[in-house]
Amino acid sequence: MKPNSLWHEVTEEEKQQIKQDSKKLLNEFAAKLSKIKAPEGHHENETGTREEGDGWQTDEEFRNTTFANAPFIEDNTIVAEKGAWKK
Repeated sequence: MKPNSLWHEVTEEEKQQIKQDSKKLLNEFAAKLSKIKAPEGHHENETGTREEGDGWQTDEEFRNTTFANAPFIEDNTIVAEKGAWKK
């Protein structure tokens, strides 16, 4: 069997370098995120409840594809088991 040229045992030096590179990358990303000046998009009103609306329009092709892949549909709603995969 030919060994995978991309996989190798990581040395302690490589681990330290990966940690340093990761920390640097995360710090740079966090610094860039902190410069973003965007309003927070809360959907609650003064009483802490959400105003009901009309929702959004879904692309018809996306809707048809999603429904075609769903195992069970009832009244234009996808029906799924809750938590069956946890057993």
